[in-house]
Amino acid sequence: MAINFFVDKGSIYAIFRKQKDGRRITLTYYPGIPAGNDWNADRQRFNPKTEELEKLNKQILQIELAFNYVLENHNPLMLDSKKLVKLIEDAMKVRPRHTSFFDYCETYFEETAKVMTPTHRGDIKNCLNKIKEYSPALTFEHIDKRFYRDFTQSLRDQDYSANYIGSIIKNLKVVLNYATENEQNSNLAFRDFKKPSEEVYNVYLNEEEIERIYNLKIDEKLAVKYQDKKHPLTTPESIIKQVQTLDSARKLFVIGCWTGLRVENYLNIDPEMQVDLSTGFLHAIANKNGPKLRIPIHKLVRQIVEVEGFPKSINQQQLNDSIKILGAMAKIKDNVIFARTKGNGRVEYTKKKYEMMTTHTARRSFASNLISRGIPKQFVMAVTGHKTESSFNKYTAAVQKDIMTSKLADYDIWNGEKPVQKKSQEIQPGNLLA
Repeated sequence: MAINFFVDKGSIYAIFRKQKDGRRITLTYYPGIPAGNDWNADRQRFNPKTEELEKLNKQILQIELAFNYVLENHNPLMLDSKKLVKLIEDAMKVRPRHTSFFDYCETYFEETAKVMTPTHRGDIKNCLNKIKEYSPALTFEHIDKRFYRDFTQSLRDQDYSANYIGSIIKNLKVVLNYATENEQNSNLAFRDFKKPSEEVYNVYLNEEEIERIYNLKIDEKLAVKYQDKKHPLTTPESIIKQVQTLDSARKLFVIGCWTGLRVENYLNIDPEMQVDLSTGFLHAIANKNGPKLRIPIHKLVRQIVEVEGFPKSINQQQLNDSIKILGAMAKIKDNVIFARTKGNGRVEYTKKKYEMMTTHTARRSFASNLISRGIPKQFVMAVTGHKTESSFNKYTAAVQKDIMTSKLADYDIWNGEKPVQKKSQEIQPGNLLA
């Protein structure tokens, strides 16, 4: 039942309103908590800046739970203010049963430890940290439409993007679905939570740009020139290590660009088991749970395996950082203009193309370059694992727009030429059908 908290003469009070049997019921309870300057009227809680304010929020939560407990066990029409106060205070002494969402999350991590990847675990923890910042005493019962509305608005107020907010909601629903399936949650309001999202511009590299990365000759001088200013190379050993990391990243990224594999797959290729140079195929998995595939070995991949030797694997974060450095070294510096939701509005950004390169750029480049060569979509989708053409079109939106604008440039209108007017053929009476 909806219990609201408001302020009257500087003091917080709880109120329940309902129309029942033709009568309007209004019940109020004054706990004697001063509002002060940290009271948030929209959230109906204190801004949790200090431990004391967090304690007050927990006290307000206990009042709300006790108030609901009383209403569930007594007819509101039969309650007066004096009786209500006694029942609420008695209920708070017995502490009505409720489930703390964050206490349950500890159980969730224990039960899913063996099946959850470290990346997914990190995503869930980040989600829960954001929720805890907003509502540290959250219970399952309070994860309702009002919580969803206010929580997502608080994230927008912090200038988070729509896709980031969507990822938080998605991971929250993962935990709630698990809790519901295991009979730990009976509040199903979360099933109506929508995941905010928007299309984001993602870059791909064309064939010439990939070849420029492949042809890089990385030495100590180049590594120092393009070193990360936040993590300077201060010793000869660190410089040598950076050269080795960048060279491994160069080869791994090119392999990713010409196999279409997910980053976790192309980082863990076993060349002896998966690469068959005699037949010209690489054996791999299409997607996370997909079928086995034979992917034709591209010329650059063959040269890496035969001439340079298959690269030593590095972790994803190292690869992600290295890719941007490789892009700068290869002079992939076109300006990319894109718009993205930030908080409550759309903001336009301009970045250098190499700044937008990530581990996933390799896979996107594979699909984009094959499409630009005119290879049928269904052939490419067999490797990328996309199940629908609409999802694949979104994935390759950048190259498809490039193809269309390139064809548009072929028309003579851009040269200022006037259109050739065709003479209409005169119709002779004898030509008319009787």
